[in-house]
Amino acid sequence: MKIGKQTNPMGFTLIELMTAMAITGMLVVVIMQLTNQSVDLWRAVSEDVSTSSRSRVALQTLSRDFESFQMRGYDNKYQWMFAKADDHMDNLPKGLKIPKSAQCVFFACAPDRNPSVSSDISLRRNYREARAHNRETQGDVNAIGYRLMFRDQILNLPASDGNEGGVYPLFSLYRQVVPPRPTFEQLVGKENMEASYTRFEQNDEDHFLCENIMELNITFNIRYASGDADAEKGEVEYDMVSVPVIASSRRTTKVEVYGDRIVAGGSTYENARVDSAMISITVLTEEGVAMVEQIRQGRRKAPKKMADFFAKYTRSYARLVSLPQPL
Repeated sequence: MKIGKQTNPMGFTLIELMTAMAITGMLVVVIMQLTNQSVDLWRAVSEDVSTSSRSRVALQTLSRDFESFQMRGYDNKYQWMFAKADDHMDNLPKGLKIPKSAQCVFFACAPDRNPSVSSDISLRRNYREARAHNRETQGDVNAIGYRLMFRDQILNLPASDGNEGGVYPLFSLYRQVVPPRPTFEQLVGKENMEASYTRFEQNDEDHFLCENIMELNITFNIRYASGDADAEKGEVEYDMVSVPVIASSRRTTKVEVYGDRIVAGGSTYENARVDSAMISITVLTEEGVAMVEQIRQGRRKAPKKMADFFAKYTRSYARLVSLPQPL
């Protein structure tokens, strides 16, 4: 039996193998670039969502409080609001000074507090007893204070304890709501409400609201009598002026709202009211938080130009809020 000669199929040549490897390599590089771009895009979107959610919490709460601002106007000399550049921002990482840190305290009807007098057990008991005996309880006006701090809001420790184990300070917004009873007894009807509020200011660090808020500034739009009036007809001309609490890192203005006037810096506006307020905040991204922690621990140098740091690692938001007419 005669068997024919078998032939072996030809394999790939070296040139074909090198060409296939080159194409595969280029495909891998393209896929890796697309993957890296997708990861970067996801990280950027995630940080934007995170920062926008924080800004929404802060701005909504601030706006809601300003919209329920309470004062009695025109016939008293009592102080109903003050806002100033906060001088308590210390223990910050070297080179990371916050240029716009405003403190603001005013009266409002806070919708998120207990409708009795406080969450304190003894005050709740007093409220129930007063209601049971049909006695009159205190009103529903609260003093509300806002300020920024750099501290560990979970362990409630200041940044000065940053070298201790477990401390992780963050830039955060704090909001204290003083219950109606101490508001009525110790703050309402004071010509210097700011001085009276000092005793409550000591507990601001117990009232954390939102983390990663690195700047807070408020611009008040004040409507005041210009003096161009027709006395016979009883008509008064009004002008508007915008007063930012912090115009720059070196220029600040203290705004004090009284029943019969508003004092802003060296100017006094008679027969005036706050028409609206522009609230602006700067939110630190997660990447920025990590960088601040590295700078605080000395593992990274502070940026030489804060403007570059803010441009890359922060997002800014603002909201205009109309304030109600004085009672």
